[in-house]
This record gives sequence, structure tokens and C-alpha cells, in this order.
Amino acid sequence: MYKLRALRTKVGISAAAVALSGAGLGLATATPASAYAGYCNGQASKAMPGAGHLVAKLPAYNGNIDCQMYKGANSSGVKALQITLNKCYGRSLAEDGIFGTNTKTALIYAQGQEKIGTDGGYGEETRNNIGWYFKNTRSSGGTCAFL
Repeated sequence: MYKLRALRTKVGISAAAVALSGAGLGLATATPASAYAGYCNGQASKAMPGAGHLVAKLPAYNGNIDCQMYKGANSSGVKALQITLNKCYGRSLAEDGIFGTNTKTALIYAQGQEKIGTDGGYGEETRNNIGWYFKNTRSSGGTCAFL
């Protein structure tokens, strides 16, 4: 009798959860997959507002700049970050697209300069708070600026 009652209770709770979620009253249990853009596997171009001839290459996941990178990553997104660290923070990294110890150390330096978390990882906070290298598409120069 107890097992049957426990089973009916579990079924009743499950049915209630389904009914509430169908009514839009359920509890969110996970972040939607679309909210996570993924590991940076490439680059995206971003023009400087008001200066269309200045363009920055930013790390991206399938064109979306909301992505992450850590030591061990290997992509053109890492190369975009390395270029910025060299041009805007005076580092001398090999621009090889490999997120190794030197890239992590340079990123920690940049994070410290901008007074944000210095974990050596690249994500939204770092993207929004470090200066990016905007290359002039009409000449060989460029400038560092914030997004």
C-alpha cells in the first residue's frame, strides 16, 4: 500500500510540474542552450562606431562574440586576442592562435590593467573591459579602443 501511495504522489507531483510549466509558471531549471555561445572558434569583425574604416577582429563562436577561451584553446579567435594584447598592452606574443602560458600571462596583465578579475580566462567581462585593436582598413595604422 505504501509503495502504491508513494508512486501516486510522485506521478501527481510530475503531472503538476508539467501543468505549471505549460501555464508558464514552472521553475527554470537550466539556462537555455541559446544563452551560451560556446568556445571561441573563430573571429568576427566589429567596426568602431562613427569610424567605419576602423575594424577590430574579435574572438567569436560561429560569428557570435559572446564566447569563452582558456589555456589550451587553439583558434583564430585566440590569434585575434593575441594581436590585441600585443598592440594595446605592449606584450610580445607569437600571434599563432595557441592559448598557452604566455597568452594567459599577457591576458592576466591586461585584466589587471583594466581592474577586472585576473583569472587569465577570456569571457564576457574581459571582452567588454579590455581595449581592442582597431585596424585602419585604409592605411597600415590602427588604434586601441573599448567596445
